[in-house]
Amino acid sequence: MHPLPSSLLETLNKFTRLPEEDLLQLAECMQVRQLTKGEHLISQGEVCHHVGFLLQGIVRVYYVEAGKEHTSYFNFGSRNPFVSSFSSFLTRKPSRESIHALEDCQLALISHTDLQRLYEQSIHLQKLGRLMAEYNYTLAMERIYSLQHHSARQRYDQLLDIYPNLINHVPHHYIASYLGITPESLSRVRKEK
Repeated sequence: MHPLPSSLLETLNKFTRLPEEDLLQLAECMQVRQLTKGEHLISQGEVCHHVGFLLQGIVRVYYVEAGKEHTSYFNFGSRNPFVSSFSSFLTRKPSRESIHALEDCQLALISHTDLQRLYEQSIHLQKLGRLMAEYNYTLAMERIYSLQHHSARQRYDQLLDIYPNLINHVPHHYIASYLGITPESLSRVRKEK
């Protein structure tokens, strides 16, 4: 029997059922890492060497431009469990973003080298990788569409829909940054509800 955490197995099973031998190979390559609140998994300018599966906690992905932080997205719950600076992970170039824990977190990490080796060894793991990439692409396109076509109120309502409890766990200035509005505008939107 493989020693993968049950929450990770549940996440993987949403994409595809892996044979036991592949689960064992995956378990051998994964390391569980604890991040304390405020700790960074990766900072802007570093090369991202791992992709992680969020087992517990909340992670914020952001970048700094002209001295100002911009929140790209959150990893929270089952909506967005894959944690990485994907562009850096795939291209092996420095990351344009930072990933930091908003509360104590637990991640199951796999290195770029190990993941590539597993892809070469198993068509089932290749399928998992493709399905995870397609899922992340879909989330990214939804985010871009929302920022381009929805009002601040619509984006706030969407946030409440896809991350129902996030607003209670994350400082409001991060929420405002994620929505692409000022904290004052967020206050107005919240009062209108």
